[in-house]
Amino acid sequence: MVKRNLFRYSSVLMCVVLTAASLVGCGSKTAATTGTDTAYVTEMAAGSTEAAITQAITNELAVSNKSTLATNTRQETVYVFNDASGNKNHITVNEKITDANGNETLNKTESSENAPVTMKVTYKLDGKEIKPEDLAGKSGKVTIHFDYTNNQKKTVTINGKKQTVAVPFTMITGMMLPTDVFSNVEVTNGKLTKVGDNIVAVGMTMPGLKDTMNLKFNDKSLDLDIPEYFELTADVKDFSLDMTMSVATSNLLSDMNADDITLDDLKKTVASLDDAANQLADGTVSLQDGTQQLSDAIPALTDGVDQLNTGASSLKDGIYAYADGAASAYEGSVSLNNNMKTYADGIGTLYNTLKDNNLDSSVASAAKGASDLAAGAVTLDAGIDSALAGAGALATGANDLTGGTEQLATGAAALADGANKIGKTLTDGMTEAKEKYDNAYESFYQLAVAVIGGKLGYNPSTMTDEQKIAAATALANEAGYGLSATADITNENQCTKAAAFIMQNYNDTDIATGKIGIRTAMVSALTAKYAAADTEHKYTLEQLKAKANSDADANLVAISSGLSQAYKAYGLLNDTMISLTAGGENSFFNGITKLNEGAGQVNTGANALKAGIDQLSTGAGQLSAGSKQLKAGLGTLSTGLNTLSTSVGSFSTYKEGTLCSSLYALNLNAGKLQQEGTAVLQSGLSQLTANNATLKSGASQLADGTATLKDSSGTLADGVTQLNEGAITLKDGMAQFNSEAIEPITKLVDSDAQTAVDTIKAVVKAGQEYNSFLDKSDDKAGSVTFVYKTAGITANN
Repeated sequence: MVKRNLFRYSSVLMCVVLTAASLVGCGSKTAATTGTDTAYVTEMAAGSTEAAITQAITNELAVSNKSTLATNTRQETVYVFNDASGNKNHITVNEKITDANGNETLNKTESSENAPVTMKVTYKLDGKEIKPEDLAGKSGKVTIHFDYTNNQKKTVTINGKKQTVAVPFTMITGMMLPTDVFSNVEVTNGKLTKVGDNIVAVGMTMPGLKDTMNLKFNDKSLDLDIPEYFELTADVKDFSLDMTMSVATSNLLSDMNADDITLDDLKKTVASLDDAANQLADGTVSLQDGTQQLSDAIPALTDGVDQLNTGASSLKDGIYAYADGAASAYEGSVSLNNNMKTYADGIGTLYNTLKDNNLDSSVASAAKGASDLAAGAVTLDAGIDSALAGAGALATGANDLTGGTEQLATGAAALADGANKIGKTLTDGMTEAKEKYDNAYESFYQLAVAVIGGKLGYNPSTMTDEQKIAAATALANEAGYGLSATADITNENQCTKAAAFIMQNYNDTDIATGKIGIRTAMVSALTAKYAAADTEHKYTLEQLKAKANSDADANLVAISSGLSQAYKAYGLLNDTMISLTAGGENSFFNGITKLNEGAGQVNTGANALKAGIDQLSTGAGQLSAGSKQLKAGLGTLSTGLNTLSTSVGSFSTYKEGTLCSSLYALNLNAGKLQQEGTAVLQSGLSQLTANNATLKSGASQLADGTATLKDSSGTLADGVTQLNEGAITLKDGMAQFNSEAIEPITKLVDSDAQTAVDTIKAVVKAGQEYNSFLDKSDDKAGSVTFVYKTAGITANN
């Protein structure tokens, strides 16, 4: 990741170096120069190549900085001349001092000191090491390896412990490879660009930073991928290589305030994430408590439904038996009413034939029949009283049953509504959890990038190589380096311009924007910290590396990996939720739907039963009144007939008027009994039997409803069991998600991350404080840049 971020801004410098290198080729076309520049180069042609490059860089630096440098400043440019193996030949320092009035003073000195970053260049031909002078003119597979050593270090105190920090030099090396010599070129820690008929190779490294950022988290060392060498491999024909140029600087971070690097915002975001996770965990616990209570109540519900079903079945059997009995009673009342009419007619005939001698036996027979009829009336009256009492009890029971079924229907509907709410709460809870997590994840990622990536000046570029070359050239022209259009120049002119381009590259504002490379290297320590924590919590280092290699823009890739794994844990919970919704919840809702339908049938049947029983109660009341009148009339009839029988047996001793009077009274009572007794009885029983169909239908519906209710209660019990099991899984999964994904991130931000931040601050300050190779200290704002020229390899060496 560090390498890719570095090369986001190295391409501009690469283009400049490549253009400079192209000037070295004899007779090659370059941008035109001014007349003054051409004359100057021609004058210098008689001198050595090294002298020409040194003088040209000094001259170009003075011209370009007249209008751009601030006052009261000191700028050092250190030129390091190396042989082809990277060994130092000599060092020249150009110092430019600008006082408070803007007056400039130029000083040039030679130094015997070593540069803070030294290099070693080794060469191999077909896998075997070879001296550079022996490589000239050879053909085969060539490997060129640049090793850099950072010798500038300081000791600092971080969290109470002494630690050695390397000054963060960024080393950029460029070379021009003619395509008629080099082919199949590959680089490590570098990038290739085609410019005309040449291939430009640029390497970018940060020597010493890896050792500085050798942090440990949870007692585990981090293996940060920070480039420290540059290597090129190619197939060559008649090997030759022009000079190689490098630039080293430590002040890419000079405009940055290290104290602004804090974890405050990051800690707030992590705290918010932790709080949301805890709330979600608490919600799953509450949800499981509710489903457990629901599950615990199911056995009592199923027992009650079983009892209700049994009672409804018994009630149905009783009502059918009662309806059959009522029908038989009605048929008897019809026959009784008809017989009473015949009896009344017979009494009238008896009265008219009172004086016949055959009256004695007829009256005796009538008296006996009347006596039996009276006894039957008593029995009928008792039965009707019992029927009336049963009808009243039945009406009361029907009212209670109607009220109970209404409560049952209401309860079933409430249960369905509650179940829907539980399901919706469960689904909404998981949806809200995902939204919170996604928002927290995005906020966490963006904030981390803003806190560290943003503060370090990261600004990924989308410019093409051609655009970058054009931009670099334009900026160089503005700075006074004078890239021109169409003139031929000599080798000495080309070498001079090469050095000038290196300095232009350093001053290029595009390169200043590219300071993210060195910053990214330091930020990597913090990001890798989260990767180590992720590894400890079951997220492998291989996953972290894979993520780092595939996403160069993710400066906090390790934290992102941790949250990605947390998201996987959330995915497991969501799968459980889907299974719960598709299984337990649907079964639960299906059971409640059937329960509600059964309760509705029970309620409908109970209402129909109540209507029938109300009519039954009314008819039974009328029947009771009629039976009492019948009983009274039959009693009178029986007494009268007995008297008549006695009177007929002693007819000679009674007056004719007495017998006639008795028969007259008997005749009157017989008519009244027929009209007010048996007729009323028949009418009441008729009304009673008329409701038999309604009564039976209501009882059947009631029994069917309770049967459906019983069947549904089993489905309901299964659904509630699945729902409860799903809630338990959800609760346990959320607890695992919290402990394995959220808590480790919180722990890192609260503890180990601060050490990484303090180390980054120390590195930044070390780079800012190194501002003079000559070791001068005054009130002037200083800066220092190192320009390395490594000798080329030709057959003339």
